[in-house]
Amino acid sequence: MLGLAGVLLLGGGLGLLAPWLGIASAGLVLLTVAVCGAVAAQGAAARERLAKAVEAAKGGEG
Repeated sequence: MLGLAGVLLLGGGLGLLAPWLGIASAGLVLLTVAVCGAVAAQGAAARERLAKAVEAAKGGEG
């Protein structure tokens, strides 16, 4: 929600200066938020797989 608000405010403010600059910067911010979200999701999935692997290894030892 904060990312969307930031994109709208940045795009609106820069749109008053130069419309093409506002559209381009809003697109860049939105793309950055999307990429950071995807990286965070991949990291969470990797941690979950690692935790499952550790649990499986502990169960096999006992």
